Amino acid sequence: MSFITFGEILMRLSTPNHETFNQAQSFNINYGGAEMNVAIGLSGLGVKTSMISAVPDNDLGNQIIQNLKRYNVNTEHMSQKEGRLGLYYIESGYAQRANRLIYDRQMSTFSQFYHRDDDIKSILKGHDWFHITGITAGLNQELLLFLKKAVKVAKELGLFVSCDLNFRAALWDFDTARKEMSDILYDVDLVFGYEPIALPDDKGHDQKDGLDRMADIDVIRPYLTQIHKKYNVQYIAFVQRKIFNHKRNRLQGFLSTKDQLAKTEPLDVDILDRLGTGDAFSVGVIYGIMQKWNLEKIVEFGIYNMSYKHNIFGDFSYASLENIYASIQSNRDINR
Repeated sequence: MSFITFGEILMRLSTPNHETFNQAQSFNINYGGAEMNVAIGLSGLGVKTSMISAVPDNDLGNQIIQNLKRYNVNTEHMSQKEGRLGLYYIESGYAQRANRLIYDRQMSTFSQFYHRDDDIKSILKGHDWFHITGITAGLNQELLLFLKKAVKVAKELGLFVSCDLNFRAALWDFDTARKEMSDILYDVDLVFGYEPIALPDDKGHDQKDGLDRMADIDVIRPYLTQIHKKYNVQYIAFVQRKIFNHKRNRLQGFLSTKDQLAKTEPLDVDILDRLGTGDAFSVGVIYGIMQKWNLEKIVEFGIYNMSYKHNIFGDFSYASLENIYASIQSNRDINR
């Protein structure tokens, strides 16, 4: 299958050696972005992938395009325009001290993407799968409108559409996100997460308000059933994460359809770098659906790939099927 996604690529500046922002005199540089992370992860599994984005017309933009090509992501629809690259800074946490993030992405080249006059229909034609996130939708009104148009065009062309809701409070308020992402959901086949999605009761209040993120699946499932019915979504996938401390978590994956629900056994993971792990779960689930696996195998592989990414530094993981399964099954100190 041919996969294409649309989103912003950022430069990540991380403090070295778990230093705080106050201590750091230098930063380590990586590149990331939710949509790019998924494209690169799927490419590692042998899927033909493409990226729609915009980067500055300078050496930084050139480096990003070279990086995508290095991981076999097609860059035909990458635009280079005058402007700046979006940034985010991360203070690398340790033990009980969590990571801290600061974003600096306003007025980036990508945020002005709506000025481009490319025909989204001609871009999407010839692909089988279109992936979006709520991060792009929350950047500005123009990108939200472009995204809504792109999703409708994708469905008209017969593409499978996936959406990671990915709410970011720094971008927009929850009620707005719930309204706008719910509008998009009518054209989505696979959604990651169940918030922000509107399920209003008779009084106009959302039925999920106050729902604990770690609630038992028997409590959550009636809401999943309503989402499937109301929005005609084929699949809903999500992860429950129990945090013991900054470096050790417990993961459990869930995948539902209108008629079935599959869940994994809880899996404890040690953490080198947590960023991008949700995207790795998306990679695993998308790949499993592409391969037409059963629900149990799909969500299991999603959690396996997510677990693997916890042990990879940077925003994304580029790994083969064999390496991902080997990491779960191996207890040896060194693979020789």
